Amino acid sequence: MNSVGKNLETLPADLKAQITKFINENPSSEKVFESLIEYYENKVSNIEGNDSKRKKTDNPFKNVVNESMESAITTLKGANVMLQLPDLSIQSPFRKRLNLVFGAFKGEKKAFLALTKSIESKPELLLRELTSNNVKFSGILNVPEKKPLRYMLIEYISNDGNVFKNDPLLIQFNNDQLEEQFGSILGGKSFVQYLTSQLKLIDFNVFDGTSDDVFSVDAYKGNKEGYLYFLQNYVIFGFKKPIHIFNSTDIESITYNSITRLTFNILLNVKIYGVIEHFEFSMIDQKEFENIDKYVKTKDFRDNSMAEQYKAQKQLKNNTETPSDLAEAAKLVPGGDQLIPSGGMDDDDDDEDDDNYEVGDSDDDHSDASGAETNTKTRHEDEDDDDDDEDDEDDEDNDDEDEDEANDTNYTKGFTSESIGTIDSFKAFEDNLQDELLDLQNDLDIDINELRKQGYIDM
Repeated sequence: MNSVGKNLETLPADLKAQITKFINENPSSEKVFESLIEYYENKVSNIEGNDSKRKKTDNPFKNVVNESMESAITTLKGANVMLQLPDLSIQSPFRKRLNLVFGAFKGEKKAFLALTKSIESKPELLLRELTSNNVKFSGILNVPEKKPLRYMLIEYISNDGNVFKNDPLLIQFNNDQLEEQFGSILGGKSFVQYLTSQLKLIDFNVFDGTSDDVFSVDAYKGNKEGYLYFLQNYVIFGFKKPIHIFNSTDIESITYNSITRLTFNILLNVKIYGVIEHFEFSMIDQKEFENIDKYVKTKDFRDNSMAEQYKAQKQLKNNTETPSDLAEAAKLVPGGDQLIPSGGMDDDDDDEDDDNYEVGDSDDDHSDASGAETNTKTRHEDEDDDDDDEDDEDDEDNDDEDEDEANDTNYTKGFTSESIGTIDSFKAFEDNLQDELLDLQNDLDIDINELRKQGYIDM
């Protein structure tokens, strides 16, 4: 990938990453890119040969790319300004307060979007194409927990000069203040309704995501906290970089996993440039499950939760036909099967927690966020700490009773001379099993105290 890699350095970062990934996954495609680059090098060389005044270089292809990196627009002065919203908070691709300007340059029939300090100064970001040929998504969203605020989010292919890696544009504005400023001009509409209707006149279609049928939930992507939005045709996670915008038609399936009494994770399998990629969002509140599941069914996404690779591996209920992971782990220790009850247990108390889904696989290898395990572990440690506090209070109230029960318990029942020889060897076995259970708890996020309460561990 030497010749390709050398010329990739001249490309925008996102395009470079896409080509590199494609070549890594499809090594045979490298020759195609080599041929493509060679074609453009020869084409540019021929053009240079016809113009003796143009300086020849060692890499004409690089010059073509670099020329496109420089914007020729140095001011908006003289342009026809259609709408200007002053002093808005820009959140991405950089953080600054600037004016948002919509207008058209003289002699052009198409509209532009510019972020600038003033009409006279050079725009810090300029979109000269606002149609679907360049804009992949544009919408206005509510800011959760901040009622007056709104986000305008725009994902596009390229800006003028391909600056800031062509990252999505995110603008925050105060809806209440703008509604007050525009006053009677709104004609009975909300500011968002007025804005989207005006932009539609210049062929810039902006989705109104402030309606009641759009909802969002708090979630984590790795160690980054954010909001997961569920729109009519998109699923969006933001707004710390990178911002993820998924078209619903690209979502192959969804998987619920790492389900606990309080939270759960979802794994989106998304087709990007023909390749399935996995995006896991964690620590979603259980109360949000119904809305998300309804959305999934409405969109006919494939629920992949019960696929073989995602089937539940943690069974908090006793199952005599399919042994749990805890039972399997106990069998690894001589005589360990004697500590796992084989009969049925009263599980009425668990029904409320189980609802309509099984426990997912917390050891999902498809998560692309290295920090997700850390956050999940921390979360469970917090839950375990709360449970431990309750257990400690119960222990203080029942110390005498526990001592009496300990004296009456026959721990050696069911063991043969081959499996246990002395009380000392049983003590070592018990310590060994305890270590195994703690390791299993760390691996599968199983709450040992909860298993004790339900009677699955008789120790």
